[in-house]
Amino acid sequence: MRLSDLAQLILDASDSNVKLYDWQRRWIDDESRFRVMLKSRAVGGSFLISLESFLWSLLKPNSVILLLSFSMRQSLELFRKVKEHINKWKGIKIKLGDETYSFTATLSETKTQVEFQNESRIISLPNNPDAIRGYRADHVYLDEAAMFRNDFELKTAVVFTTAAKEGRISLISTPKGKRGWFYEAYSLAKSGKADEDLGGRWNLHEVHYSMAPHIRESDIKALKTILTPIEWAQEMEMEFLDELNALFPYEMIMACTIQDGPYPYIVPGKTRIENPIYIGIDFGRYRDSTVIIALEKMEDETMRVAFIKEFFGEDMVTQREYISKLIDVLSPVQVMIDKTGLGIPMYDFLSRQYPNIEGVTFTAARKEAMILNLYNYMRARRLIMPADCEELIRQLRQFQRIQTPSGSVKYEAPPNAHDDHVIALALAVYAATQFQEKAGIEVEEVWKW
Repeated sequence: MRLSDLAQLILDASDSNVKLYDWQRRWIDDESRFRVMLKSRAVGGSFLISLESFLWSLLKPNSVILLLSFSMRQSLELFRKVKEHINKWKGIKIKLGDETYSFTATLSETKTQVEFQNESRIISLPNNPDAIRGYRADHVYLDEAAMFRNDFELKTAVVFTTAAKEGRISLISTPKGKRGWFYEAYSLAKSGKADEDLGGRWNLHEVHYSMAPHIRESDIKALKTILTPIEWAQEMEMEFLDELNALFPYEMIMACTIQDGPYPYIVPGKTRIENPIYIGIDFGRYRDSTVIIALEKMEDETMRVAFIKEFFGEDMVTQREYISKLIDVLSPVQVMIDKTGLGIPMYDFLSRQYPNIEGVTFTAARKEAMILNLYNYMRARRLIMPADCEELIRQLRQFQRIQTPSGSVKYEAPPNAHDDHVIALALAVYAATQFQEKAGIEVEEVWKW
């Protein structure tokens, strides 16, 4: 019996009402030591990881299976899918020939680890090469592998973790630019070349959204209206995009993220504020959101994204009342507001109430100074952010530096894309910089032509 047939029996016995797709069966039946899956968004990669890891934990006593995610939140979410399989299959027995497969209880279970009666373990971890080195694994999965920062350091840790047991390595992801371990593995698999670091070849699986019938035509139409052409090409058509005009390369963004533990967001009214707070607010116009980002200045002068709030479709009175309460609770050193268009009346009202509010009227020169100030903070790794603030990271990655035919430079989002999170972040960093340097911002030249 093929392994995928056993997987389907497990699903049937647990009344899950799930039928494996052909591509899922091919993946489960693939016994290659090194596998890489390039996939569209939402095809069911995380479900497959959780199912296969649960299956192997039943079949191989004393096995150690590591599930690695790019953030703590994603790590907990992936392990939640594993526990769904466990809970559905409790008390069920399947007899195949002389073998009986059953699951009755676990020896121990936490939020990120489960140990079965056959002493197999499934452990879900965020991106932390040092923590991974402590294990000897039979199988390591990297979920959304393209989103890991320091992924070549992680590669080294994973290789050592699996070497003693000749363990398997599986990388699963949508593309995130022509960079990192995932792109390297995909390229090697596509070319048929061996990975010299691993001493073997990657077996490639490509899963387009058209191969996942649960994604309906109505879902496709909705996604096409939500995603920009760039996002559609990357997230759904599985294209590795160049970063020709990108101001913030993906490698730079990832270097500024925290991936190896819970991120300490500020919860207004509950979190004790001990460090200076700076706030940037970009007010929405037409189809854009109003975005509020608060930065906390740490003792080492690093600025930490501590709070993000987005309004979409809310009236200005509701926004104004929320901002007033937020300022009262957080007591920021300075608040920088976009004083353009809809921001003018908001600034006029709030500035009369709070003397630490300053309005910014956007001109080409002012916008360039603000954006390049943000760029310099990120390049120097003086700004840190959570790995799971997906909209902020998406907008940073899409934000462009465009040189026009006349020779002038524009900093903006691509057509049909948004930059409200980027502008709010730039305003917050600008607020901190201006407060510290009364003479203004010295714009460092970051491009040579």
